[in-house]
Amino acid sequence: MSMKILALDTSHTRGSVSISADGEVLCEILFDASDTHSATLMPAIDRCFAMSKLSPKEIALIGVVIGPGSFTGLRIGLATAKAFAASLKCPVVPVTSLETLAAAFPFSTKLIVPLIDARRREVYGAVYSTASGFPEQIVEPFAARPENLAQVIESSGPHSSYLFCGTGAMKYRELITHVGLRDIVFANARWAVPSASIVAMLAGSKQELTYEELCAIEPLYIRPPDARIPKEKGG
Repeated sequence: MSMKILALDTSHTRGSVSISADGEVLCEILFDASDTHSATLMPAIDRCFAMSKLSPKEIALIGVVIGPGSFTGLRIGLATAKAFAASLKCPVVPVTSLETLAAAFPFSTKLIVPLIDARRREVYGAVYSTASGFPEQIVEPFAARPENLAQVIESSGPHSSYLFCGTGAMKYRELITHVGLRDIVFANARWAVPSASIVAMLAGSKQELTYEELCAIEPLYIRPPDARIPKEKGG
């Protein structure tokens, strides 16, 4: 019986859903979630099942991006993954948006630096080697100002060349070219946001969390979210 994986990414204003079987992508849908993920995610999932001609009961594993990224988007995606897992009694694999971005460049001779626009003139980032075909973390996820990237990126030691990708790399490209790093290149806009089909690939290669461990999965924010719950008067 083939391993069928449902994968979700709601970390950006462009979300994606995919269903794969034994590494083959049966369907992937990208959707605009700039309004709200709550209004777009479930219709995309339903359409993905219809196009792949599968039912939810056939899913054996769920991969979901846990962050960093959109505060509300991450919570909606994770809640949806948990709901499916609870209904289907199937395991879940959490994947970060940063490693998903890096995984789009397997067997690279350059280190991959995914950067996500974090607003407040900051980026979320990390550094990976994909020489083996899968992302291997060199520098752990961080939040930093673009002008300080060289110091953070080379905290594990200087390296010869880097490939930058992600919304943060696109937004601050001009500034990044002058921070003092050697031999850098930039991926194009196609690879600026994570792909659910890549989430599925990573999920299939990672240790599963069991149904009982679902409650332990939380969004990865790196820094406190911008959203705040207003205090009650007199509190």
